[in-house]
Amino acid sequence: MTGAENEAYICGAILIDGVQVLPAIRGILPPGAFQLEAYRALERACRTPVDVGEPIDPVSIKAQAKRQGVELSNKLLSELMEVVPSAAYCVEYAHRVAEDARTRAIKDLATRIQEDSTSTPDELLSTLQRETEAIRASSYQRGLLAPNESLHRFMDYVVRAGEERDNFISTGFPKLDGILGGGFIRGGLYILGARPAVGKSTLAVNLADNISGNTLFVSLEMTVEQITAKRISSRVGCSSAGLLSGRLTDKAWEQVAVAMTDISTKGLYLNDRYDLTVSQIGLLAQAVPELRAVIVDYLGLIQPATRSASTYENISQVSRELKRLALSLNVPVICLAQLSRKVEERQNKRPMLSDLRDSGAIEQDADGVLFLYREDYYTGPPADGQPSQVELSVAKNRHGRTGETSFNLWLRCSLFKEAVG
Repeated sequence: MTGAENEAYICGAILIDGVQVLPAIRGILPPGAFQLEAYRALERACRTPVDVGEPIDPVSIKAQAKRQGVELSNKLLSELMEVVPSAAYCVEYAHRVAEDARTRAIKDLATRIQEDSTSTPDELLSTLQRETEAIRASSYQRGLLAPNESLHRFMDYVVRAGEERDNFISTGFPKLDGILGGGFIRGGLYILGARPAVGKSTLAVNLADNISGNTLFVSLEMTVEQITAKRISSRVGCSSAGLLSGRLTDKAWEQVAVAMTDISTKGLYLNDRYDLTVSQIGLLAQAVPELRAVIVDYLGLIQPATRSASTYENISQVSRELKRLALSLNVPVICLAQLSRKVEERQNKRPMLSDLRDSGAIEQDADGVLFLYREDYYTGPPADGQPSQVELSVAKNRHGRTGETSFNLWLRCSLFKEAVG
C-alpha cells in the first residue's frame, strides 16, 4: 500500500472504533505523522473526546475539527470508513505511517543541508548530528510506554477478557485448552513439532477446523485438494487417498456431499501458492476478514526474506518474523516444525526442546512449544480399526503451565480425538 493509503486506513480505523484504536496507536505515531492536513485534523479532533471518556463518531469529530479551524467533508469521512473493513490491524498500519514520516524527515533534512549556502561546515555538521539524533530518538520513543499507559493497556485487556472478548482462541480440545491457559493466546507464536509422519499435519488440519471463526491455513507441502481430502476424510471415515482416487460408491458420494456442506460453513482460507515468505503470508492473512488464527505447515519450507548461507540463520530469521507477524495481526500463529534426527538416536524417543531443528531461536521466539509422540511410529501400526495413541506434550508455555495430554488418532481418516480419562 502507498503512504496515503496507510494514512487513510488509520483514519478510517479511528472513525470505526476510535476508543480502541487511539490508545493503541498513541505511542506509535509522532506529531505531524500524517501528510494531509485533513488527516492530521481528524486525529487531533479525536484526542480530546478520548481523553475525557466521551464517545467518538463522525458527527462529533467533524464538529471538533471545525472548532480547530478545519472543515472535514461528509464525503471524506464516508470514504475513509468504507476503506477499512476492520480496525484490527491499526497498530501495523500505524508503524507504516510512522516509518513514512521518518523517511520524509530524513529526506527533508538532507535537502535543507544541501541547500544551506550560509552555514559553515561545522555548523552543518552540528545541525546534521542534532537533527539525525532527534529522528533516531523519535523511532525509539514510538515503542516506549509511560507507566500509566502500561497500566491502562493492561486494564483494557483484562476488561475485554471479562467481557468475553476472547484473548485466547480455543483449540477445540478442552484438555489442551486447560494446559495452555484457555487456548492459543492472541499475538502468540506456537510451534508444533514432531518427526515426519507422526501426524502433525493432520492435527493442524483438525485444529483449523476446530477454531471458531476465520482461519488462514498455509500449507507449503500439501495441495488444496489434499487438505480438503483430509477434512472430508475426518467426517466420513474413509481414507483421504480413497477420496483423491475418485473411485467412490454412490453412498460414499452422498456422505461426501454432506461433509462438504459442513465444511462450507467453516471459515477456513487456504493458499494456492507455495514459495512464500513470512511477509507474503502476512499479506494473505490481512486479506482474511475477521481473522482468528494462522496455521503454517511448515517452518522449514518458509522462504527467508534475505537468504543466508547458514540454515541456522535462515530459520532464526523466519522464526523472528513469525513472532512479529503474530503480534502485528494480534492472532495466534501456529507453525509446524520438523524435529532433528537425533531423536532417533536416543532410547527414549519422546521429543525435547533441544530437538527443534536447526535453531535455538525457535524455542526463544515461541510463546508455546508443543510436541507429538506416537509409540507405534517405532513399534508398528495398531490393529485394523484401532486408533494410534498419541501423546501431546506442552514443553514450553509462557501463558500457562506445561504438561501432557493424550489423543486417539485414526490415521486412515485423518481424525484426532482427545482420549477419555
